[in-house]
Amino acid sequence: MPILPASRRDFMKLAGASAIAAGFPRIATANTRSFPTGFKWGAGSAAAQVESRQGRGRSNWDVFIDQGGHVRDGSTNVMGTDFENRFMEDFQLLSDAGVQSFRFSFAWPRIQPEGPGTPSAAGLDTYDRMIDGMLHHGIEPFATMFHWDVPVWAGDFRDRDITARLAEYADIITRRFGDRIKMWAALNEPNTVAFAGYAVGMHAPGLTSAKATGAAIHHQNLSLGLMAQAASANLSNDATLTTTVNLSPMRAAAGNKAEGLAIVSYADDFWNRSFLDPLYGKGYPVSIMPMVDSYIQGDDMDIIAINPTTLGVNYYCRVYVRANPEVVTGFVPDFDGAPQNVTRTDDYFVEPDGLNEVLQRVHASYGQPRIFLTETGFALKDASPRNGLVNDPLREKYLKTYLKAAHDAIAQGIDLRGIYYWSATDNFEWTEGFAKKFGLIQVDTDTLKRTPKSSLRYYGKCANANALV
Repeated sequence: MPILPASRRDFMKLAGASAIAAGFPRIATANTRSFPTGFKWGAGSAAAQVESRQGRGRSNWDVFIDQGGHVRDGSTNVMGTDFENRFMEDFQLLSDAGVQSFRFSFAWPRIQPEGPGTPSAAGLDTYDRMIDGMLHHGIEPFATMFHWDVPVWAGDFRDRDITARLAEYADIITRRFGDRIKMWAALNEPNTVAFAGYAVGMHAPGLTSAKATGAAIHHQNLSLGLMAQAASANLSNDATLTTTVNLSPMRAAAGNKAEGLAIVSYADDFWNRSFLDPLYGKGYPVSIMPMVDSYIQGDDMDIIAINPTTLGVNYYCRVYVRANPEVVTGFVPDFDGAPQNVTRTDDYFVEPDGLNEVLQRVHASYGQPRIFLTETGFALKDASPRNGLVNDPLREKYLKTYLKAAHDAIAQGIDLRGIYYWSATDNFEWTEGFAKKFGLIQVDTDTLKRTPKSSLRYYGKCANANALV
C-alpha cells in the first residue's frame, strides 16, 4: 500500500498542489486571444465582509457600524455571508466553474481577539479549515494579511505602536500557514483607508483630521515594511510577498478646469504615489511631506522601501476630482463630474482603457514588476434567480471589456500574471451594506442561499480556456 503523508496538513498541501499543477496550462496555443501559460484566474473576498462576528474579538468596523447612521442600507456585519461556516459551498461553485485561485483575508480580530501575544487556537483552526477547503477543491490560496479590520485593543493608525502589533500578527499567520500558502499580500488599499477612514470620515474610524491622515499614511507604510520583514523570515524562497494598492488615473471634474491641473496633481500624489513611491524607495511626494514629516523616524523610509518584484493592483475606474477646501485633503471625488459619455453603474464607471493606463504607469515607473490585478469588478442590480441561475449579461459584457484591456496590456509587454475578480460572492460592502452586488455568486441576505450567476459561468469559460472567449 502507498505511504501516506505524515499529517493531515501535509496531505492537504500535497493534494492541493497536485490539483493546481494539473490545472495548468489551460491554454489554446493557436488562439491569439490566449493569456500566458500559468495565468491565474481568481476571485476574491475579505474576512470583514463575509465572516460573521462569532468567535472573534470586537473590531474597529463593529464599533463604527454599531454607532448607527454609517451604512447606507441599514444592514450590519453581524452575520456577513456566514463564510466561516459555508465556505465549502462557495469553493465548490468556484471550482466547478473553473476559478483557480481565491484571494481571501485573515481577520486580525479572530487571530488575536483580546490582545497581543498568543493567538486564538480556535481562530487559527478556522483558517486551517478554510485553507484545507481551498486545496481540496484545487483552488490556490492568496492571503491578504490585513484587510481593514483592526481589533479594538490594537487602536488605530494614529498610534505608531500599531506597526509593531501588525508585525507580530504577520509573524503569527505566516509561521502557521506559510507551508500551504505561496501568495501573500500584506495590506489592502492603504490609500482607501487613509482617505475614507481618516480624512473624510466615511469609513472606520470615522475621522476628519489632517494630522490623523498623515499618521495613517506613514504608519500603514511602516507597518508594511515591518510586516514584510516578519513574513519573509517564515516564508520559503518560492513564496510571493507583495501588497495591494487601489490605483486610479485622476482627472479634473467637469467645470473644474481653472483649478484642474493643480488639484489633479495633488490628488494623484495622495492617492497613487503616497504608497507606491515610498514602497519603491522614492520617498514621499513633496506635496505630501507636510502631512507625514512629523511621523518619520530613524530608518523608517529604508524599512518601507521593500521594492517588491510583484505588485497587487486594484483597479475599477478613473476618479474625477474637484477642489473642496472644507476637506482636509483639499479634494473630493465628483461622480457628476465625469464626461457624459462614460458608462455608469451606480457610483462607478466602466473604463477599461483606464486599466491599461494604470498598468503602463506601474510598469514604467516602478521597475517593471510582475503585476496581479487583485481586484476589479462591477456592482449591478441583479435579477432574481431562475432555474438555479442569476442571469447578469451586463456584468459579463463589462467583464469582457476589462479582460480585453488586460490582454492588450500583456501584448504591449506588461507582466500581468493574473486577475482576481471582486468579488466571489455578494458581500457586506462596508458603508454600502448589502446594497452593492459585485458577486459572481448571489447570496440571499435572508436565507444565505448561494446561487451562481451567468457571469461566473462566463468567467469560468475564460479560465478553462485561459483565453478571452
